[in-house]
Amino acid sequence: MHTATDTDALLRLDYQQTTDLMRTLTDVRFKLLAFVPTIAGTAVALLGRQARPAELLAVGALGLAATLGVVRYEMHNTELYEYALDRAVALERELGITLYNGRPTRARDRPLATVYASVLGAWSYLVAWGAFAAGGIGHPQQLGGVAGAVAASAAWIALLRRGREPAPVSAPAPSAGA
Repeated sequence: MHTATDTDALLRLDYQQTTDLMRTLTDVRFKLLAFVPTIAGTAVALLGRQARPAELLAVGALGLAATLGVVRYEMHNTELYEYALDRAVALERELGITLYNGRPTRARDRPLATVYASVLGAWSYLVAWGAFAAGGIGHPQQLGGVAGAVAASAAWIALLRRGREPAPVSAPAPSAGA
């Protein structure tokens, strides 16, 4: 049987590990938010000079696929973060701490949606531009720009809708009487 001191120590350890996980996930998010748009912007700038349609298609498709993978990874990390945040709040109740209590129950992550939607739009621009140029369609760069803007808008809406889904139910913190 655990004493009150043992239980308190276990709760504090759980809380420390939970908040460490939250910091790690936040750190990963900021690194990705710095890296992903930089790569897309550089690719658009370099390919915008004199790229052939096949190069536009290949680099655009690779960037688009990689970014979709990063977005999916980010969505998974957001779920883990929300779970850890709910867990931290439950542990705080047990410990009498109020650091994370009172936060919004589900943040609307517009800045994140804006960054990733812009990057998806940039890659879509390259793919569409390459496809229109390869197909001999007039004004391929301009049409690619329109396609990229439409893709960015659709991605932004989809990511915002994703952020409005209800938060998953978290496991309760261990009770002090356990």
